[in-house]
Amino acid sequence: DEFKRPHGQPDYFSGSEATSSKSQPFQPFSAITPQQTAPSIITPAFTKITSQQQQQQQQQQQQQQQLQRFGRDAQTLVRWPRSSHDPPGVSSEFPFLATRVGITLLSTLSTWFLHLHNGYSPVLASSAATLLISTCLDKRLGQAAFCGSFAGMSGAHLAPDVSSAMVLAMLTSLSYEVLIHAKNLSLGIGGRLGATAFLATSALARYRGVASVGRKVRRAVWKTGGTGFPLSPIVMTMMAFHALGAMATIFLREASDESGAADPVRASSVVGLLGALFVKDPTSVLALYGGSFVGMSLPSRLMYGSAPGNARSGSPTALALAAAFGGAGAIAGLIHGITIHQGYWNGGWGGKAGLCAFAGCWVYRGLASAMDAVKSRAR
Repeated sequence: DEFKRPHGQPDYFSGSEATSSKSQPFQPFSAITPQQTAPSIITPAFTKITSQQQQQQQQQQQQQQQLQRFGRDAQTLVRWPRSSHDPPGVSSEFPFLATRVGITLLSTLSTWFLHLHNGYSPVLASSAATLLISTCLDKRLGQAAFCGSFAGMSGAHLAPDVSSAMVLAMLTSLSYEVLIHAKNLSLGIGGRLGATAFLATSALARYRGVASVGRKVRRAVWKTGGTGFPLSPIVMTMMAFHALGAMATIFLREASDESGAADPVRASSVVGLLGALFVKDPTSVLALYGGSFVGMSLPSRLMYGSAPGNARSGSPTALALAAAFGGAGAIAGLIHGITIHQGYWNGGWGGKAGLCAFAGCWVYRGLASAMDAVKSRAR
């Protein structure tokens, strides 16, 4: 009888419900069903499998997004030009005068020092200085830096010492502030920054008594020179690489975005830098760089004469765009080649390549307008 349970208690017990106190009766387990027991075993494994599936789905989505992005980039390169409007023009001006003047002086002196005292080519010094300032400081300072670097490409016969280089830099800054910042002359036409630097260089040359016409090239412009072409090898090289530089620059602007090389100053600097690094012939490098200034033009201004901001609707075909910029570049190269043959501004005259590009763009615009007038009359 000692081992009998109290009245009402079952004959089985569970030790897990027992306590150390002898006065408390044993409590049995409640009934446990398989449905309650299974989740405690299956849930961790099920959760692990679900998380793995989610990770796999995320990886697949990322791969699909990368493929779609690659496809869009490929379509952008194939479908060129990619927009029905002009690519971005030059950036707005930096608001502070002292900063613009300082950047123009810095760019002129650094380019002058790099190519005259460190052995770098003028094109490499100019393009590298402009890219550094435009990307590392502020894109709005790109025009001032570019204009100053063109003046810094002058040879030792124009700026033999630091004092002459400083005078050249100040003249360039003054020309830039008046013609570009204040008047904003010839907006949308490539080569205007080089033409501005050319005026400052010419003013310094006149002050120092340096003649603008030097020794002429013995070979005539129109002689074959044994090549079978109607033009001299120098002129042919200038025309070909000017056209190539113009088309490469406008392609880079059309294919890029505003965070990259869509800015005309950056695009021209990139083309010049690549040419200085990978093309051995100095004449070809200078011609490529000069052609890139033509590529800085707005397509609507160069092709149709539209004022900036009033581009006509519709986009030109890739062939028409390449033909226009290649043609304007070839004309600029012809002008540049003729000046070499005739001895004008040779020996490193800052801004000369930009002046030739500027003239080539206006000559092309004049020829295109004349052709449009003839066609309209024929109709």
